[in-house]
Amino acid sequence: MKKIRRIRIICIILMAIILIVSSLFVLLPRRNDGSKGCAAVLFAHEDVMFPEMDYSQLFSQLDITSHFVIDDSITEEKMGEKIADVLSSSKIDSVILICEGDYAKSGFSLTSGDASISDLILISPVMDITDLGAIGTGEPEARVALFSEQNKTADTLYERLSGEDTKFTPGKRAGSQAPELFLSSDARRYYARRGDWSDPQIASLMTMNNPVMQTYLGNYVKNHVLEEEGVSRASLLTWIMKTSSTVLAIIAFFLYAATLPANRRFAPVKKNSAEEDEEKTEIPSAPKEQERGRDGRIRGRSIADKYRSSLNHLLALEIFLGCVMSLPAMYFISKKQQSFQTVLLLWICISLLSSAFFLLPFIRRIRNRKVRSNRSMWGIHIAFTILLGSVIFMLTLFWKGAGFLKPDLMLLVALLLSVMTGVSVIMLQLCDNFFGRIQGTRQSVVDSIKFSAIRFVPMVIVFIFSLIINRGLCAYRIFVLTASLAGASYLRRVIKRGAFGEVLSVVLYSCLYWMMF
Repeated sequence: MKKIRRIRIICIILMAIILIVSSLFVLLPRRNDGSKGCAAVLFAHEDVMFPEMDYSQLFSQLDITSHFVIDDSITEEKMGEKIADVLSSSKIDSVILICEGDYAKSGFSLTSGDASISDLILISPVMDITDLGAIGTGEPEARVALFSEQNKTADTLYERLSGEDTKFTPGKRAGSQAPELFLSSDARRYYARRGDWSDPQIASLMTMNNPVMQTYLGNYVKNHVLEEEGVSRASLLTWIMKTSSTVLAIIAFFLYAATLPANRRFAPVKKNSAEEDEEKTEIPSAPKEQERGRDGRIRGRSIADKYRSSLNHLLALEIFLGCVMSLPAMYFISKKQQSFQTVLLLWICISLLSSAFFLLPFIRRIRNRKVRSNRSMWGIHIAFTILLGSVIFMLTLFWKGAGFLKPDLMLLVALLLSVMTGVSVIMLQLCDNFFGRIQGTRQSVVDSIKFSAIRFVPMVIVFIFSLIINRGLCAYRIFVLTASLAGASYLRRVIKRGAFGEVLSVVLYSCLYWMMF
């Protein structure tokens, strides 16, 4: 027992250290005072795994103020207004304009007409290469750098900007995993290419989130823009920090889950061998004729029989609701709107809530339901739960950045759905623990294979639909969402095996559900 208690305390200390170090790592280095006299303005299309924290750390280590504009359809005029707002600061005299995807054309137009834009950086540019206009070796006059996968658009753009060839003249490569580098003779055109993705949106996502490409982008800004010697390791340190924190948090979580006492309150009663032999030798009597009511139903059925019958009806209801919820998700995908992810997450909440309210008559029959646990450890349980939620929040900042905390409607929706999901899981756990274990069966609404599979039916339908209409990024996002939900469900089942772990598992599942937004 002493060793188990020590492991619990060690896990809490480890969680506290992760929380403190990660908080300091996120808050302290972000100076962003513009001491270099320039600012980096990054225009990205959508908030799809956008590594805001990575780029914030990168530019803050270079003493450059960073501004991020994430919008699906911002116009060139609005982009110019945002750049003017950045230049209005007394400390800023030049701007590094970074454009992703379709914003490349607007970036060229703004750079050509504004002398305050010293550098243009394009991430996976998407342009019509048959209509490049005046773009060439002398237009724009500002330095231009391309960070992209190997494709025809990026290769043609660099060849047009530098006057050099990329097909028959290979670039320089520092290693097998490093990007291939091209630098024009006047050092004003730079091109780093790596990988080969057919879908431009997935290519842009991989380029922005790749720590190698982030490192080369930082080195370009440091060596060519700021004209400083050396190598920027900000991106590498950020990735090491958030990866190690995540791994240690997972280890601490599983260690703590292993020390939770098992809950045997509702375990089936084991019979001794004499009772089993007596049951086997007993002569079965003829079944009694059961009375039926006016509606034809058998009277006097046990609550267990009624519960088993209701589960079959619930399964059919969940299939119907899953197919209905897949329709709006497919509509949003066909219109290239990102609301399909919200619909799928809303479906999970609706599935759990509908199951809980469908079984509400059986939940009301539960009386004096208690969880046996060591009361002397409740303080440690509560402390670990609070630390776990805080660490999940900080890890969310690491991987997604502070942009997801913007006070908008989606944040309120995420918090509300997380609370509703937690309440519904608690209600379903009560039903499963009471009826499932009393009967000695494996029938469960939360953990059974058939009910778990039903919850992923809309995601499978929408995933196949995305592939059919060639929406590769949507299919990728659905796959990641499905894997995240499956992982969260698995972790919840692991921690639920303990006595007090039922409450802790609900908190964990709700936090992970909220983090998926």
